[in-house]
Amino acid sequence: MERPSPARDRYFMKNALNISLRGIGNTWPNPSVGVVVVKNDQIISRGWTQPGGKPHAEIVALKKKIFFGATLYTTLEPCSHHGKTPPCVDQIIKSKINRVVIGLKDPNPKINGKGIKKLKKKKIKVTIGVLQKKIKKIHFGFFYKIKKNKPFIASKIAISKNGKMINPKKEWITSEASRKYGNFLRSKYDAIITGINTVLKDNPLLNCRHYGMENLSPVRFILDSNLRIKENLKIVKTAKDIRTYVFTNKNNKEKIMKLKKLGLKIKILSKNLEKIDLKKAMFVIAKMGFNNVLLESGPNLNSAFLKNNLINKIYYFQSNNIIKSNEITLMESLKKKRIENLNFKHLSSKNINGDILKIYEK
Repeated sequence: MERPSPARDRYFMKNALNISLRGIGNTWPNPSVGVVVVKNDQIISRGWTQPGGKPHAEIVALKKKIFFGATLYTTLEPCSHHGKTPPCVDQIIKSKINRVVIGLKDPNPKINGKGIKKLKKKKIKVTIGVLQKKIKKIHFGFFYKIKKNKPFIASKIAISKNGKMINPKKEWITSEASRKYGNFLRSKYDAIITGINTVLKDNPLLNCRHYGMENLSPVRFILDSNLRIKENLKIVKTAKDIRTYVFTNKNNKEKIMKLKKLGLKIKILSKNLEKIDLKKAMFVIAKMGFNNVLLESGPNLNSAFLKNNLINKIYYFQSNNIIKSNEITLMESLKKKRIENLNFKHLSSKNINGDILKIYEK
């Protein structure tokens, strides 16, 4: 076995990190972990978390083979408990791996250092914390869900130069290039949330339409307090192909039965409330296993999410168009002048065919 070298560890962990990106948005309730197995300074096997969170990256990389004297690099601590899959540490031990390099300790209370202890008990050398800052960014939604009991939420906002999010002429606000980029974002999130007003007005599909990426469409959540959803909508017609939930406060048994037959999954949140309790809804979504969620909606729901301090990141697509409308702008409803006044940091700006995409994060 090679003598451990910090530079070598960073190089191979970067490979594991890059591989982990392949599963982003498609592995909930688990994070997308990347693994490489190295011997004689060569990557001899690799793996990443598969759709639905199983099998785990370690199992994919090891494939029940023997890797005597090799080093395994993994972005997250291997699991040590029996869940839907056997413990990954057991497979590592069986594979005769000599050393394990871990990017981050798993914050899940079921693991949180137990996998590391089990490896050390079997005399396997363990190194922890390689590229941990970069890896934490990749797994942040998973960590955030465990710590806060709510998913990491990003909002995609398309807005005119004068701050309008709705065009009365029903024309696109942003360019085709911006819309393609926004559609691509859906593939990187576990789920997408919208409100019933957006569904009724726009009749959207909320899927990923890029060629070859259709199976990466996120799970869809519709917030519909009074169960106004209609059976002829695109989102209903495709509910058997793309998992779709409706959160409501109305227990209309007859309508719920019809909607369920069409493939929709209905969850009644709070029968006594007029509006959806957003904090409760996000708690439920986190308990269902979703780590990273994309909000696509109009100004009212965006304003409600922001007022409840539920948005962590904003993709702000601003066009050069001026839209004539009496609609109150998002910032007017929040009584703020700029996104930065909401304690968001401006991370980057990018020109997309004349539109400006600004990314903000808390």
